[in-house]
Amino acid sequence: MPESLTKDQLDELSQDLVELQTRLEKLLKDTEAGTSPVKLKDNQGRLSRMDEMHNQSILVANRNVTKNRLKAVLLAKQRLIAGAFGECVECGDDISFTRLKAYPEAEMCIQCKQENELR
Repeated sequence: MPESLTKDQLDELSQDLVELQTRLEKLLKDTEAGTSPVKLKDNQGRLSRMDEMHNQSILVANRNVTKNRLKAVLLAKQRLIAGAFGECVECGDDISFTRLKAYPEAEMCIQCKQENELR
């Protein structure tokens, strides 16, 4: 475990991961029905069907983001079990507690994340 994180901080971040996982799973469950195909007979006109299809495409995109974040949370929980949680996967430095509080699934320190996004 990174030396910069205390046991209390790790416990707090572990709880944050559990709560985040629960919220993301609930969001996916709650939005699942909105991804079914838009039926022709359910709409009064062409424009309302196009609006529904547009709204559905936004919902599908948001669900993909949510699924990816859920995967990151599950990986973070694995790192926690393995004793590598809070360690940057790029440089090996500690990830700050402040960053982990904001994004408990973070796998990179802020510096590596910024460099990675510029590539």
